[in-house]
Amino acid sequence: MAQSDRREARVRVKGQLIKRHEALMAREARIRTEVLDAAAALLTRDRAVLEAEARLGQAIEALTSSEGMPIDEAAELCGLHVREAKRVLRMRVSDPSQQEFAEEGANS
Repeated sequence: MAQSDRREARVRVKGQLIKRHEALMAREARIRTEVLDAAAALLTRDRAVLEAEARLGQAIEALTSSEGMPIDEAAELCGLHVREAKRVLRMRVSDPSQQEFAEEGANS
């Protein structure tokens, strides 16, 4: 094999490796974009769930404290299991910052 053949082969291989590297980098960029979009969607969903649960907790608390309704009756009227209604009320009591967060979201 002549020296020029080896040089030409080296140039070809280097070109192929560069193309392969560029394709891998482009794929990695596409994956990164999709993962970021998915993470943003999850955060948006989580925020919406927290806001909805805070509003639900307010409504159940109003039914049980202001109206004097038993928790099981309030849960049934709202289409919830008693366990879920109690969980939402516990969240409301245990994390007042989430309540403020939900109220801010509802007012905007």
